[in-house]
Amino acid sequence: MLQPLQDITILDFSRLLPGPLATLLLKQMGARVIRIEHPKRSDLARQQPPFIGGHSTLFAALNLEKETVNIDYTTLVGKQQVFDLLNQADVIVEQFRPGTMDRWGLGYDALSEVKPDLVYVSLTGYGQSGPRASMAGHDINYLALAGLLDMNRDQNGKPVIPGVQWADICSGSSWCTTAVYSGLFHRERTGQGSYHDVSMLDGLLPVLTIPFTQLQGGLNPRTAAFLSGTLVNYNVYETADNRWMALGALEMKFWNAFCAWANRPEWKRQHAMECSVHIFPRSEVEQFFKSQTQSYWIQQMEDHDFCLSPVRTVAEVLADPDFLRKQTLESIDLDENSPLLRSHYSFFSKTKENPVHDIQ
Repeated sequence: MLQPLQDITILDFSRLLPGPLATLLLKQMGARVIRIEHPKRSDLARQQPPFIGGHSTLFAALNLEKETVNIDYTTLVGKQQVFDLLNQADVIVEQFRPGTMDRWGLGYDALSEVKPDLVYVSLTGYGQSGPRASMAGHDINYLALAGLLDMNRDQNGKPVIPGVQWADICSGSSWCTTAVYSGLFHRERTGQGSYHDVSMLDGLLPVLTIPFTQLQGGLNPRTAAFLSGTLVNYNVYETADNRWMALGALEMKFWNAFCAWANRPEWKRQHAMECSVHIFPRSEVEQFFKSQTQSYWIQQMEDHDFCLSPVRTVAEVLADPDFLRKQTLESIDLDENSPLLRSHYSFFSKTKENPVHDIQ
């Protein structure tokens, strides 16, 4: 596997999930990551259950294989220790509220004077400026303010909290790694360092590309969200064993191929909007899937290509042989009896003929 960051050293001041996941991804690209942890303000992820071999599984997956040094960076001695490490560093990632690193003398202005080619990334909820900059927040707050909770409601109209942290990961971690890569690329071209302000709230806005364009075109994004359950050909269906199948036959070629496979020629349509749940007999499709178990549908759909997938549990994902084959999941031995599987994502392949991970 290629290691494009193998000569890069990152000083990581972040805690909990967004920053540590970002630096883990960078470590998987070959970077050396040195975690700077305050001796009296340890990462709260260390206390997150469950535990294996005395380690929090969350903390272990994110941080166990990084280097960790305990430094009280709020003192003059600790500040000097950080400056000593700065000599060998290329990147700093921090996740404190705006102005906090400056108060300790560790902000970008101070450190870039010592190391002009430093790439410095500040990851916060609301960015470094504006009326919300100093506010506390978590994933649910960013989802609420960005409009994502409004776009995800149950049948009673109540906003639904996702089962995963969209803002922390899809906005925070992802944009943080992008900032590091862009900063390093800029340095390679110019020899100069750079400062990057990553806001988890702002980073969510591209997720709303379709709703934004609908609103500006005169539609209500929530009622016009045709990919959110208003089409029978793009929906989820319960099976006989109370499992679910996800049908994504959005294009008519896929939907009509599905209809032929299901031996329901009367379901075929010419245009996508003819598959609206308001005019199509959705109950017939529901009864079709409800007639058999999920495993039956999985077996029957083999060698067919119309965007039908089982809704899997997390346990089933961890057991996926293709992920294991491609090394998308890797094992960490927390103790001899309980290895921990974690994600390992790399878009760099060993060879074209024998890829580690291909993006399709």
